[in-house]
Amino acid sequence: MDEKAFKFSVEWTRSRFFCGIDVHKYELAVAVYSQDDSGSEFVKTTIFTTDEKGLERFWNFVKKYQPSGFAMEATGIYHHLIYKFLVRKRATVRWPFTITVVNPADASGIPGRQKNDKVDAFQLAKYLSKDLLPNGQPIIEVLEDLKEIFRTAARIERDRTALKNRIKKTLDRAGIRPKRFDLNLQWTLELLMYFIDHDHSLVNSIARIFEDEELLRPHRAKIAKNMQAFVPYLNSKLTPPQRAIIRQDLVELDFKTARKALIAVEIDNAILSRPGLRKQAHYIASIPGISPYSALWILAEIGSIKQFPNRNKFLAYCGCVPRIVSSAGKVYSAHISRHSNPFLRMIFYNAAVVLSNLTKSPSHLKDFAVRTIKRKAFYSTKLAYCVIGTKIAKIVYGVLSKGVPFEPHFEGLVRPQIPSDCLKFSISDRATVRRARNSLRRVTRIEGMGELNIYSEELARQLDLALQGKKVTVL
Repeated sequence: MDEKAFKFSVEWTRSRFFCGIDVHKYELAVAVYSQDDSGSEFVKTTIFTTDEKGLERFWNFVKKYQPSGFAMEATGIYHHLIYKFLVRKRATVRWPFTITVVNPADASGIPGRQKNDKVDAFQLAKYLSKDLLPNGQPIIEVLEDLKEIFRTAARIERDRTALKNRIKKTLDRAGIRPKRFDLNLQWTLELLMYFIDHDHSLVNSIARIFEDEELLRPHRAKIAKNMQAFVPYLNSKLTPPQRAIIRQDLVELDFKTARKALIAVEIDNAILSRPGLRKQAHYIASIPGISPYSALWILAEIGSIKQFPNRNKFLAYCGCVPRIVSSAGKVYSAHISRHSNPFLRMIFYNAAVVLSNLTKSPSHLKDFAVRTIKRKAFYSTKLAYCVIGTKIAKIVYGVLSKGVPFEPHFEGLVRPQIPSDCLKFSISDRATVRRARNSLRRVTRIEGMGELNIYSEELARQLDLALQGKKVTVL
């Protein structure tokens, strides 16, 4: 008679398990980890695909262990799918578990076995069991969407700048270099479009504009006021290829301008039903140098201010702290750290430039900027702007932490509650939307554009809806 081994039924839920997930584009490396009171470790690893069937197999694999927590590294966009899947499953089970999305830099900085690429699933599960991943934060989908919208708008603005530089380069090759020829102004674009539509010299084009009272009527005063800038180039003329290049660049510039205006309207629609987010953006926008657009972008980039345990952590994330270099017992401050959020670094630097050069309202912050420019300009103006940007970032942290607006003349007394008009907070400008709509209507008048005419008409219609206060769709 053959003897058979006696099998015990294993009650997995008596032990505490943790699950680490190494996220890739098309697959997941999953590790379930536990350590009992004898110090012995239990590890089980496998790989699943990231499609629907693969995710279901992954869940069937881990649910018998009932992990107390799941940990994964932030991978740009690929971890979003796994996070949402676990959130949906958490609502259907009876045991509670946490979902930790950790910064790769935080995981790789833990003492122990170091890796140069990614911390694998086993290490993530082990770190989670030892409570070494305290900085993991949940994904706030609204802020993630807003962050992507703002970054898209930043890419569009870079494209607009490149287009304007190409137009100026083409004009420069033709010998036309007028001063105050700002391609952000509507009268400049209208004059340039009329100039390239006709095979005339600049003097003939301007003469025809003033002969016909219907041509460019809204901009005739601006053209006459800046006439002196065109005097040295009145006999200049563009070749047919140059006119074609500028026409295409102008059309693309108009489309980019309209898309950016529509994005601003879409952001307003997104924050319309979120009074708490609007209040925080309103408080940040009360700081001199920060526009409502930048205020909401800051909130989208940082998420919750509670994820930063102190002000120094916040400043490091914003790129407002210098690198520390030590040698022979001496400590030096080098350039600002590049291991930070580049968009926040750009926002605070630009806010410092605006505060120093454009802000006219008196405040203690403005006085600080003036003193810093005088003290640091001898070494470097950029250094002064970095110091001012750090000051603005500190104020932003204080405003968000305490939930109060900025007070320009605060003297250390009891802060009065300043009534905030949060319900009227908006980042879209009707004048900008109107200019974008007029630019698209100028495109529709160009013959032979085919589908571009249809696309521009639809964009113009969406901008008209925005001006009427109706819902729009970003194209």
